[in-house]
Amino acid sequence: MNGARGLTAAGSTMAVFGLVGLLLAGCSSSSTPRTNPKPPVPTFSATPRPPPTVAVGTTPPTACTGVAAAADIDKIVGHPLGGSANQVVGVPLTSIGRTARLDCYYGIPAGQGVTAAVLTIGVATYGDPQSAQARVTSTVNDARSANSQVSTLKVNGSPATLMISQQNQALAMSVGTRTVLVTANTGVLPKGEDTAQLSALAKLGLTAHA
Repeated sequence: MNGARGLTAAGSTMAVFGLVGLLLAGCSSSSTPRTNPKPPVPTFSATPRPPPTVAVGTTPPTACTGVAAAADIDKIVGHPLGGSANQVVGVPLTSIGRTARLDCYYGIPAGQGVTAAVLTIGVATYGDPQSAQARVTSTVNDARSANSQVSTLKVNGSPATLMISQQNQALAMSVGTRTVLVTANTGVLPKGEDTAQLSALAKLGLTAHA
């Protein structure tokens, strides 16, 4: 009996050791360090920001004070134009679809009329975009017929046409139902900067409103 108990106890002891061995083996296998791949590094695509757009005036300007003061023009041009400023308010013209027109004259020599101005910004509105674009096309064709150098550019994302003659530099464009024509006598705008300055002046005509 004692021998049987001894065998039983010995068997139990061996079973315990076997179980402990299995547990240790399980622990050793589960504790093996796993190599985790490095998390992917996020990438960001550098999408260029579009240039800010110029909000076109919703109503046509009725006075040149809504377009630019003489001091604003001098700042863009880079020097005082001298003389005086004046305006001519046009009338609607149904034959070409025009609903309003305003011509602003800057740098008018003393004792002379508006046609002697050294710089002009003309703003007009039309009944539809097609009529507005037709007027710009007509202006460009006239300049080309007079042997002006004609080239295209964009003013704040919108197409425009640059016209250069011996007498002046001009920029014409239409956005929606509005047209803008800027004209500067030769020598008024510094050479090499005239395109940028004409574009800046045209933006004044685009944003002007009543």
